[in-house]
Amino acid sequence: MWMPQLVGFKEQYEIIAIDLPGFSKSSSIQAPNSLVGFANLVIDLLDSINVNKFSILGFSMGGMIAQQMAKDYENRVKANILYSSSAIGKLPHRFESWEDSILSLNQVGVDLTASNTIAKWFIDGEDSPFYKICREACSGANLNSCITAMKAMQQWTSIEWLKQLKTPSLIIAGDRDKSTNISDALILFENLSNSELCILPGCAHGANLEKPDLFNHVVLNFLNSVAL
Repeated sequence: MWMPQLVGFKEQYEIIAIDLPGFSKSSSIQAPNSLVGFANLVIDLLDSINVNKFSILGFSMGGMIAQQMAKDYENRVKANILYSSSAIGKLPHRFESWEDSILSLNQVGVDLTASNTIAKWFIDGEDSPFYKICREACSGANLNSCITAMKAMQQWTSIEWLKQLKTPSLIIAGDRDKSTNISDALILFENLSNSELCILPGCAHGANLEKPDLFNHVVLNFLNSVAL
């Protein structure tokens, strides 16, 4: 699902694309029960490959993990791109509550729940040309890890310490996102003192696929201005 970015950024940056614990090729690793735990595991991975300083592009929950990493590992994070994300893990504007998603996981399983969820990531739903790519990228998720991650997000918020973060940050939101809202992006922008905000037109949750050229231009322009 990051192929347009892997291709678009490779001439300027070394890219490390991570499958989080419990998902895709990391499905055999049990997800931690907190976003602090996710942040620590990402750091452990980067330590194992001798990466000391880095910039983060975090999508949705990944953007929450990126905020946590900027707080807990401030001296190592050069820049943050918080994409389709929020400072409130409960995601009050999401198309359905986390409780309803957990109920769906228990009743119909991971595959059907993932199919229904990913359809919400695009304006054209399952008819989007990007739907199949995302669906394949999200295959293999572990049921217990999915539920654990959803519960971890419900317990997490950065509101109390967001203003303390000084890491250069770019907030990206789609104007037709059904998982996060422009108001979620504004909370991040208004509380992060060293931040920029970009609202991408005609995009839902999966803007990096819906308008990859525009998305890449915005991200590269930001990184080249703050992270080199």
